[in-house]
Amino acid sequence: MPRPGRVTGHTATERQFRVLCTATGPTGFVFGLLCLDTFRAQAWPPAPGAALAAWLLVFGIPVLLGILATWAPLRLLRALALAEGVVFLAILGFWLVVRAEPLPAGADIPWVISLTGIPAVAVAAATRDRIGWAYTVLVCTLSGILRSATSTDPHPVLVGVEDSLYALLVISVFVGLTIMSRRGAARVDDSARITRAAVAGRAARVARKRERLTIDALVHDSVISTLLMAGRGGIPTETLSRHAASTLDRLDALRMPRSNRSQPGTEVSDRLEQLAAELAPDAIVQADLDESLAVPAVAVTALLGAVGEALRNSVAAAALGAHHRVVRTVSVRGYHGGIRVVVHDDGVGFDPALVPSERLGIAQSIIGRMERLSGGAARVRSRPGAGTEVEVSWTPEPRRPAAIASDGAAAVQRPASGAGPLEAAEHPEPAPAVAMTTPDAQPAPPLSDAATIEIEAPRTVVRLPRPLSLGILAMFIGVHALLAFGDYEPLFGLPWEIAGFVAVAAAAILIARTAGVDQLSSSASIGVLVLSAAATALVSYPMTAVQDTPFGHWYLGAVTLLLVVLAVRGREGYAWTGYLIMSAITIAWALSNGLTVVDGVLLVVRHAGTLLAGTLFAVGLKRSALTLAVLNRARALSAAAAATAVAAIEERESQLAHVNVLCRPTLERLARSDDICPEMRAECLLVEATLRDAMRARALFVEPLVTATRAARLRGVEVTLLDDSGDHPPVEAARVAAAVADQLDSLYSGRLTARVLPAARATIASIVIESEDNRMLVVTPDGLLRDA
Repeated sequence: MPRPGRVTGHTATERQFRVLCTATGPTGFVFGLLCLDTFRAQAWPPAPGAALAAWLLVFGIPVLLGILATWAPLRLLRALALAEGVVFLAILGFWLVVRAEPLPAGADIPWVISLTGIPAVAVAAATRDRIGWAYTVLVCTLSGILRSATSTDPHPVLVGVEDSLYALLVISVFVGLTIMSRRGAARVDDSARITRAAVAGRAARVARKRERLTIDALVHDSVISTLLMAGRGGIPTETLSRHAASTLDRLDALRMPRSNRSQPGTEVSDRLEQLAAELAPDAIVQADLDESLAVPAVAVTALLGAVGEALRNSVAAAALGAHHRVVRTVSVRGYHGGIRVVVHDDGVGFDPALVPSERLGIAQSIIGRMERLSGGAARVRSRPGAGTEVEVSWTPEPRRPAAIASDGAAAVQRPASGAGPLEAAEHPEPAPAVAMTTPDAQPAPPLSDAATIEIEAPRTVVRLPRPLSLGILAMFIGVHALLAFGDYEPLFGLPWEIAGFVAVAAAAILIARTAGVDQLSSSASIGVLVLSAAATALVSYPMTAVQDTPFGHWYLGAVTLLLVVLAVRGREGYAWTGYLIMSAITIAWALSNGLTVVDGVLLVVRHAGTLLAGTLFAVGLKRSALTLAVLNRARALSAAAAATAVAAIEERESQLAHVNVLCRPTLERLARSDDICPEMRAECLLVEATLRDAMRARALFVEPLVTATRAARLRGVEVTLLDDSGDHPPVEAARVAAAVADQLDSLYSGRLTARVLPAARATIASIVIESEDNRMLVVTPDGLLRDA
């Protein structure tokens, strides 16, 4: 038997349709076998070949659908499903026109109407809702008319009505489930598309942020350091030219494809030793890495950058105010299959809590750089008078960095930034300042976090809407009331029949009352089984072996339908247990009335096909849903990866173009210069200040403020621009920039500090002016400037 869960397809809608096609295969095969004897008895004598062809078509197409369901094109499957509906109508029409006459007593049910449900479900699966329901009503009506025309019962019209209503009831359950599962699949597809777009968008934002922070780290480590060294003097021109040329090479290298080659541990040790010798010749390097250790190039680059920044900070600030010779050590060791580097000095240390939030340094060059690296981690521990220790590491498995404090040291998990060697020189206090990050300098979240949005999987249990559920419940009770009491039966069996009918109705109501729950509870399922068994026993108890009414065993169909719903509601095991109980009671009744076991089996075996169809539908949908959930997540991750690649390239090019416009001409002049004049030193300081504005005040780095800031600095005004809005800049950012520019244009000395405030503040920006008349201004959310 085909496994109903093994279906292919890229969307929930496609997979759901294939599940239905898969289920029709064994269902059609079972019903075909069950009606084989009836077909042979009713074969049309004038054209037995045509009769056989009709039988093969009406049962063969569903079997073919089941065989092709997992791999055939959807168009072919839909064509076959519609062909099944057309063939079935043609056979009904032929029978009504040519063979509308009573059949022999005991065999007066045309074999074709035993399969009314399969073409109805096939058409409902392949077409729109209205067409599916219209086809269902049509074939049930025609089946009833045909049943009436071929019946030998004294009341053929009543038999036709009963047959038509019963068929409509049973098929409505399957058609309703088909339509609702298709709607649910369409909702899942819509949700998956929206989610993929959201995940891709978030991944793109993460990638852009990473690229910005990577370039910011390079600008801070190389460009700003070079410009400050040139602007402040005291460094040989040859050294400055070499630094400028190296910085230009590093900027150009960012445009080159990034190598995925791994480097052996000994080579990494050599590069770290060389770095320490260049930046801190007095540092003691202790390296112990195995040749077998392989470190990805991207990890080596991050480690070198972070260690270099730590050494520069130590050289520039650790000895300020110290009364002893500072000892620096660099320890390089293997660490959980990766590498850990610890830079330690016994200098003056610092208190991270006292660091101004606007400073740039450690957050981007050490903490941020390592946190952006998959498997990277960093921590900075220091306190006044106790030295500083910077630890950076990379491990093959991603690890979340954690803040660790020990021996009373202040641990910095995401400090935001640290004083670079030249930043510390700006404020030569005993405890060197560590720059805390602005929101834009926060380490970007890992890419995997960008795809953690849950994608809705198709429901493994299909629920009918309440109006349809109540409608089917009412039809179930009404139809079975007609089947149970519509025929003329002996009065002595009536109380038992009433009791059985009440049990069946109670079981249906019990299921309907829990319609809002995906999976029926165990207690409710057991209750349905008990009521179903009671109904089977009660109705069959007074019955004799000879039944003159066409629907004397109506309770078997009623119980089977209840078990189908039980299977669809996620209780397939309970459903088949109930079927076995019903079969056992029926066989016991047959034996007690002088019949054989085979007679009892024949009464219930045809209902196995109906329950099998419901079970295949439920199991197939469940397995398909689980597979689709994995597939949707993989697609979302793929979309995120593609968005990341594109966004990273675009952001890198954009940021590099921006940086090159600001600083490349000056760096090229430095790289070619044999002598640096005072005007060029002043220009280097201006460019360095402009780069800082671009890094830590993105929302304000627009015209006319950029021009106004440069002009004010040329007049001797000290300008500090900050942006604490992070990823949520104010809508009126342009008006804030214009207001700050207006204030700068009126200043000829003193200091101005403008800060864009975090979101959800009562004001969106503040402007502090320290000049002849100190004052503080604020910008309201609507962009108006007023006194604080």
